[in-house]
Amino acid sequence: EAEVSLLKQLDHPNIVRYIGTDISEASLYILLEYIPGGSIASMLKQFGPFQRDLVRKFSFQILKGLEYLHSESIVHSDIKGANVLVSDTGVVKLSDFGCSKKLLGRCTLSLEESMKAIQGSVPWMAPEVIKHAAKHFASDIWSLGCTVIEMATARPPWMNYSNNLAALFHVATTAEPPPFPPSLGDIGSSFLAGCMVIDPTQRKTATELLASPFFEQISP
Repeated sequence: EAEVSLLKQLDHPNIVRYIGTDISEASLYILLEYIPGGSIASMLKQFGPFQRDLVRKFSFQILKGLEYLHSESIVHSDIKGANVLVSDTGVVKLSDFGCSKKLLGRCTLSLEESMKAIQGSVPWMAPEVIKHAAKHFASDIWSLGCTVIEMATARPPWMNYSNNLAALFHVATTAEPPPFPPSLGDIGSSFLAGCMVIDPTQRKTATELLASPFFEQISP
């Protein structure tokens, strides 16, 4: 119900549109806009790493969606390729707005239960989120940087760690961001450096990142 209440408020071309709800005896159905292109993660699995221009185009649209959410005081909390859908006309739309509540609830679980619950998202999570610090807009910006790396390599960040527990502890204690893909060039690396500052107070905002040279000649 909380997720539905949130979705009802959202109206932006880069956010999956809420249509309505339907209730049966045992279930609540949430009806959302159909996005036939599937997720960025599924596209990467099928076609491999994206070319630089496609990474730029999709990153720009993700940021437009984040800029809107942040202007509405909403933190998405689970930006990653699996939660970014692509329409048949190439428009990117952010989805899955229930994760923030779930992550907060996981603090009371055992370590084993927590790992099972968050195993799909660890490589994209900001260090402060893993340490259960307060979530803020900057956490989404770190996850955006991880998603850019994912698009450029077809692999999540921190792939050199053999399991999620190792990745969890590394991200929580690291003093450096993950390696930046050479395919994005110096301007792409500079863009990622603005996203992936360990200190969340020093990360650039979505609005600041939209003005990056990385997005030159990209139409809104």
